[in-house]
Amino acid sequence: MMISAMTLDPDLLWIPGHPSSSQASAFRTRINSRYSINLATYADLWKWSCNHRGAFWGEVWDYEEVIGSKGSGEVVIETVSPSANPPWFPDASLNWAENQLRHHSTYPDNIAIIQTSETCPGHIPSTRRIAQRELYQSVGRTQRAMRDAGVCKGDRVAFWGGNCAGAVIVLLATSALGGIFSSAAADFGVDGVVERLEQIRPKLLFVTNGVVYAETPRPLLPLLPALLGRLTVPPERTVVIEHLPASLVPMSPGLQGKKVENWDDFLDKGDGEVEFTRMGFNEPIWILFSSGTTGEGSSSWVEFELMMRLGKPKAIVHRQGGMLLDSLREHHLAGDVTRGDVYLYYTTPYVSLKPRSLMLLC
Repeated sequence: MMISAMTLDPDLLWIPGHPSSSQASAFRTRINSRYSINLATYADLWKWSCNHRGAFWGEVWDYEEVIGSKGSGEVVIETVSPSANPPWFPDASLNWAENQLRHHSTYPDNIAIIQTSETCPGHIPSTRRIAQRELYQSVGRTQRAMRDAGVCKGDRVAFWGGNCAGAVIVLLATSALGGIFSSAAADFGVDGVVERLEQIRPKLLFVTNGVVYAETPRPLLPLLPALLGRLTVPPERTVVIEHLPASLVPMSPGLQGKKVENWDDFLDKGDGEVEFTRMGFNEPIWILFSSGTTGEGSSSWVEFELMMRLGKPKAIVHRQGGMLLDSLREHHLAGDVTRGDVYLYYTTPYVSLKPRSLMLLC
């Protein structure tokens, strides 16, 4: 795919140095060969993908070597419009976490996660680099502890706190078991967290003891008694991840008598393989929430403001197969992220917990 200087937008921040060797170009060449067509540009490939939805996503599955069974049926019924929400890959079977952790044996020393945290007076955290092997082992210990705690396929597991490796490990362990993950940002107050957890009633809740924002420690433990006390069906167990030193976030006395334990005490102490529960392509993997009502249908600013105050967050359930394939399409094919690249996703604390599939490429 040649880029003409005449067509370049002067406001472009970056263009690929060798577009002909990109993943998108390799994928386009593959499509041309398999379907005896001549897609000359990225735009041609995009148009083809829109007109041949089933074929395109089936080829993405094969090109990315997804672990699991693709099934022998149609990928999607092309005559059904997207608005009708037709099922995709109806005969497929896979597990999102199994695909994420696929390189723990082939590239065990490759870095999967780099964790950095903000400093504050009395706390200068070091950068933590977690290799594929270490990540796999941590997920295994967490999964076995979850299983011993009674987590089964379809159970909800929630996380409240800062962006840290523990959040990723909990997500992967939940997915491996066939559970459904959800999260709430550290900057949400008790009201915001209650509004979300009341809807999904998680079996387990994981909480970081605090976070740092604007060089100031923000303890979460003092808020935990009020949160657990307001939930109609509180989690069976609550696990505290020590994201900040205990000296900055002392244990709240209001937690006495609650089913609260430390992360290290919760984890399984043995070694073993991670067990992956393969599920259907369209089964749920995580629940994200909107910020509340959008105000649609309001006839005035007064009504809109009232709806914004009264509106509850809306639960949005994502399918595990769609999350896997679309993230690979976004990052590997379109973004050309490959093994060894470092990817930073900077956004609000809540959205930044949205899981990504970059570990596949490490």
